[in-house]
Amino acid sequence: MAPRYGHSNIPIELFRSFVAISEHGSFTKAAKELNLTQPAISAQVKRLQRLVGGDLFVKKATGVGLTELGLIVERYAYRILTLNDQVIALAGREAKHETIHLGIQSIFAQKLLTDVMNKFSVPSIGRYRFICGSAVFLAEKLKSGYVDLVFMLAPTEPRRNVLAEWNEKLAWVCAPHHFPVTDGEPIPFVGRENGLMDRTAMEILEDREVPYRLVFNAVDVTTLTAAVEAGIGVMVAPERAIPEPLIIARDRVLPKLPEMRAGVFFKEGFDLKRHRALMEAFVSVVQPAKVVGTRTTRRS
Repeated sequence: MAPRYGHSNIPIELFRSFVAISEHGSFTKAAKELNLTQPAISAQVKRLQRLVGGDLFVKKATGVGLTELGLIVERYAYRILTLNDQVIALAGREAKHETIHLGIQSIFAQKLLTDVMNKFSVPSIGRYRFICGSAVFLAEKLKSGYVDLVFMLAPTEPRRNVLAEWNEKLAWVCAPHHFPVTDGEPIPFVGRENGLMDRTAMEILEDREVPYRLVFNAVDVTTLTAAVEAGIGVMVAPERAIPEPLIIARDRVLPKLPEMRAGVFFKEGFDLKRHRALMEAFVSVVQPAKVVGTRTTRRS
């Protein structure tokens, strides 16, 4: 068949370099990982930018980030690399230095990371890298192919690509020695306006016509925990992942929270058979035990 002219092909190594820079946020670190010189990886990025018709990276204070075009290309790049590695695997050769990307919702990290690392010390598990963030953030990364396996609360009712699923109990939490809810006053709520658990809690408060006000807003669990520990307000967390030193808050004003669907999800095209050992290890360590102990406090 005669070649079709007028079409350009993008070499796979350009995508691999692009993804490495995106993951590290640095040309230097990406070059080191891929055993390339900085001029070589810079030349690859320039070539890729010519082929896609625009800049892919923008300088930031801590390195480089993706432009709007870069975000679009990132989604396709992960899919292309995944398909490439699967085709290579058909010949019985796994991609060299393959790294599996595992996502864990940030609220669970404090309780689970040690157990995950102990489980993953087995040589057969292979290489892996962790990505933590909110459920919404991880869902987007899963959709774009940025992560291979993710443990998180489900932003929507899961219908496909589910390895295991269960319900997580939610709880109101407060500081051990500060209970900021006062009779007759709005509940001081600490959370994220766009957080999955926070939206659920606020919807419950609104449905029950319980007055509340958002007194502290942050995007990371550490900062939210610090605000609650300081006595600024109460927040919502899964019962088995309450950040230390916070405890369950029980009060007649605080409405009962629903359970939320959670589970382990895999990206489109992920080879479950080839990565069975890693998959089973990940699911076994993040699944809740049948009985989970919690600490509680009541206001007298």
